[in-house]
Amino acid sequence: MNTENRAVIDTKRIKARSIYRLLLIGLSIPMGVLGFIFGLFGCFGYDTVSWNQQYIHGLLALPVGLFIGVLMSAIMTAIIGSLSCLGLWIYSRFRPLKITVLD
Repeated sequence: MNTENRAVIDTKRIKARSIYRLLLIGLSIPMGVLGFIFGLFGCFGYDTVSWNQQYIHGLLALPVGLFIGVLMSAIMTAIIGSLSCLGLWIYSRFRPLKITVLD
């Protein structure tokens, strides 16, 4: 039996802060895990982590891999978030946005 509570919200605008926040959360977790995996491989001698065109091996590869993952998620959030805000702003000029919220 499906007991989901659904609500549909019609809105004209969404705050840019909400878009950036969702993207940052959504990208940070997988990119952090990917950075951890690459750092783990770097600990074992694989050339998976590089900084300033030099490969990093050993235990230093783990925090550097995590840092690169978080840094890449922040850069991707800035770029994709800005493009999403622009696209949603243009879309909202013609039609209202419908957001389905699940509880």
